[in-house]
Amino acid sequence: MTRALAYRPVAAVGLVAALLAYVGCSSSTTAPTASRPPAVADPPQAKDAPASSPRAFKDWPTPAVAILVTGEQFGYLEPCGCTEGQIGGLLRRADLIENLTGARHWPLARVDLGSLIKDPNAARGGPEQTKLKLHVALEALAALQYNALALSPEDLKVGIDEAVGQILNIPGDTLKVVAANVTAPGLESKLAASVRVQAGGVSVGVTAVVDPERLKALTDPALDLLTIKPIADTLPAVLADLEKDTTIQVLLVQGAPEAAKELAAKYPGFDVVVATAAAPDPPREAESVNGGKTLIVTVGQKGKYAGVVGVFNDKDQPLRYERVTLNAQYNGPAKAVKAIIEDQYRQTLKDQGVVANFPRHEYVNGAVGATFAGADACKSCHANTFARWASTKHAHAFEALEKDPKPNTIFDAECIACHTTGFEYNSGWKSPEATAFLKGNQCENCHGPGSRHAENPDQPEFRSLMHLTADLADKNRLCLRCHD
Repeated sequence: MTRALAYRPVAAVGLVAALLAYVGCSSSTTAPTASRPPAVADPPQAKDAPASSPRAFKDWPTPAVAILVTGEQFGYLEPCGCTEGQIGGLLRRADLIENLTGARHWPLARVDLGSLIKDPNAARGGPEQTKLKLHVALEALAALQYNALALSPEDLKVGIDEAVGQILNIPGDTLKVVAANVTAPGLESKLAASVRVQAGGVSVGVTAVVDPERLKALTDPALDLLTIKPIADTLPAVLADLEKDTTIQVLLVQGAPEAAKELAAKYPGFDVVVATAAAPDPPREAESVNGGKTLIVTVGQKGKYAGVVGVFNDKDQPLRYERVTLNAQYNGPAKAVKAIIEDQYRQTLKDQGVVANFPRHEYVNGAVGATFAGADACKSCHANTFARWASTKHAHAFEALEKDPKPNTIFDAECIACHTTGFEYNSGWKSPEATAFLKGNQCENCHGPGSRHAENPDQPEFRSLMHLTADLADKNRLCLRCHD
């Protein structure tokens, strides 16, 4: 029996109230010779995956420790499956981890740059589903035994009180949210300046910094609950503390991509610096700086890739990096994560009525009083166009959800937004019972509500407002709203 996620939103009533409410296969690249090799012992050489396995790291010996680097998931928990060849997803990441720790027996430290979600006001599923996604992502990272998650301004956009409550509810004791220059009273058990990860006899020190300006840009009255300091006022002491008893030091940088390079140059004690990405698809290679001692790693956006840094007792190649594309070859069962995402999460979407309660609004720039009429209202005048549309997958988009092997996708607002017509608007899709005539991705998703035009086809104003050229559709990024 599936169970709904134990999710409770936190009202923005201050940190004290929050405390009470909650107590994508790629090539391997090698860094140039480093100025000093990591002081690590030779690891036992466990058997790697079979040579026939279509996995990465084919030329790697067993590292003393491997560091899994992920980040900037932006709400993409798994590929939606609407087209072939999609990459990414937490289930595939779970299979990668199983391959590294199970099949290869590599000691593994797990770090994430944060930005698990995107701005709730820009998310296709709306604010409530975004809050739930943050909860699900945190629970999944805990299940995957992550060690460190950088504090991210994006994740705080659900509301600082909400985010604080969710952080305090992270299951277990392994996963910590990390920020060297941000503190919050009462959050010490889950928010730390740094963490130390013991893996394979190697101690990995991890810290993170957040661009203060990005935090201050949040329009949230609860921002005063956070103590935000300049990076230069806190990072040197945190690094010095980590260097006392850790072998490898990792810095996660929540700021502009160029900020990571600047910090790597200013604080050369870090062996790995993780930067935000300028685009979804990152470079294959890590950038090597500080004479080869430091790798700057970028893993892209939307959870499509993971990065792995291998640490070796090798003076010529102490660090190796590989970008892993999370494609269909990572198809293990991932039972724990699958239960969280495909069973608990989707059941909760249904139970909470996320689609039924979606915040709708009036359509703008259309004919006054126009409502969504459905494609059948178009076919008498546009018979040929209707026939062509009816033969496409767009016309049968809702049926695809009904046949989806993943459960309850018809209750997922992100799916419904692209598989029905007019979903976010007052006269658009509501449910199969109330608006069956708006099933599928129909004409009005691009042209706007057409009832006034259908009632009076020759009225020039109504025709003009429905007119749409391919150039205008491209300029307004209409296709990319779903085909992103």
